[in-house]
Amino acid sequence: MKKTVNLGIIGCGSIFRNMHLPAINENNNKFRIISIYDNDTNSVRLSKIVTGEDNSINYADSAEDIIYNKNIDAVAVLTWTSSHFKNASKALLAGKHVFLEKPVSVKTSDADKLISLEKSSKKFVQVGMVLRYSSFYKELCRIIDSKKYGKVLWMNWLETRPFDPYLWRYIDPEKNGDAIIHDKAVHQINLFNRFAGAKPAEAAAFGGQYKINPFTFSKVRAFSGEVKLKGTSNDHVMAIINYKNGVKASITISYVSPHARESRWIIQLERAKIAAHFETFVNPSIDSTKKWSGHPSSIYIFKDDNSYPVPWKYPMSYPPQDKNLMFYDEYKNEPMHPGSAEQWNEFYQTVTKNKKPESSLEIALQDLKVAEAIDQAIKKKKVIKIKK
Repeated sequence: MKKTVNLGIIGCGSIFRNMHLPAINENNNKFRIISIYDNDTNSVRLSKIVTGEDNSINYADSAEDIIYNKNIDAVAVLTWTSSHFKNASKALLAGKHVFLEKPVSVKTSDADKLISLEKSSKKFVQVGMVLRYSSFYKELCRIIDSKKYGKVLWMNWLETRPFDPYLWRYIDPEKNGDAIIHDKAVHQINLFNRFAGAKPAEAAAFGGQYKINPFTFSKVRAFSGEVKLKGTSNDHVMAIINYKNGVKASITISYVSPHARESRWIIQLERAKIAAHFETFVNPSIDSTKKWSGHPSSIYIFKDDNSYPVPWKYPMSYPPQDKNLMFYDEYKNEPMHPGSAEQWNEFYQTVTKNKKPESSLEIALQDLKVAEAIDQAIKKKKVIKIKK
């Protein structure tokens, strides 16, 4: 087994510099970055700053220089979505394993082609669904798969946050996907599809633009401060997914609430309710022994076992207590995003052991079908059947 994987990077923008590079470095010399390419000179300049004194990294003149470099074992495609298929398919044909940022593509036909290429090349593509590698996700899987509280009945995800600051995500949804559906909601869709216990059947959705518009730059609040954005992507979405076994899942995502960032699951089981906050600002109960510093993720379970007094004026989930707290993690060892280091550990196993990753192309294709249905439901103003 090769101890160090020689890695080529295509796309060294903010997501590479702030999340992937620290996560790669966190993996104890499992990877060595050989070459980097980006067609944006400012991204290259900033990348050279963050890689510091590492003069062994070559900055290539093209993506092909990386893909066809025989000294490179695997390629990370961290570009705009519009070039995912082109770069990933070339890398597979060149005999390279691929780490591919989400979403896998905009067109389901491109994802299908990648699956065929993966099979013929005998290499693997791991799609960067980072949440799937977090301990938060793994704990939810453990609770749901145990069947201790029965099957899932319905699910809801609410997320309010500032705008993502990058204009390319909004300006051309036909090429890069809708900013809030393909780039953001795909995370929630991915987990819904895992927890539902059946394939999705149909989707209904409403969306639109409250603060941005197609033609004129609007000043909006992003994580990095105020930015100016325009484009045809939605800035808010409400969607419902109906699964073949009758499970319902709803998503509410809004970029227009910078003062009220929240990311919250409710999962109703037959005999319990899960209330989970993902990396967000929440307060502990008065008697909590946790420090609640940073932006912790937490999972509470409220069992339907008649052990709670439920006066009509108080929902039983308020206030939460430590006895209900099933999971708590501040993710101090995860660069930028929970799961970011663990997904690179899996990619190392993918490359060195030729092991199919959990976040596979087949799973990413299913996510994309749901995202496509939500997009079409908004545009056509009707319920959309999800492709088999």
